[in-house]
Amino acid sequence: MKYLITLYYFFTFDANARSLRSTANKFAQETTQLAMICGLIGIILAGIYFALGKQDASTKFTQAFFGILIIALGPSIVSFIKGLA
Repeated sequence: MKYLITLYYFFTFDANARSLRSTANKFAQETTQLAMICGLIGIILAGIYFALGKQDASTKFTQAFFGILIIALGPSIVSFIKGLA
């Protein structure tokens, strides 16, 4: 039982908000941060591949770079599309 209580506090520490919209905004912010961290890990992995001399290092770096670019520009893309409608 104490494990369930611990998991409850672990997963709901910063997720609580006054409305559903603000909760969704907080989750979106955390998801963006997590995606940026994954993208940076991808760039680090591509750098290791470059150092080891692997053939697919350039494609890994390009994919990680464009992934981070899309994640960083995501809010701008969404606001642009909302402006068209």
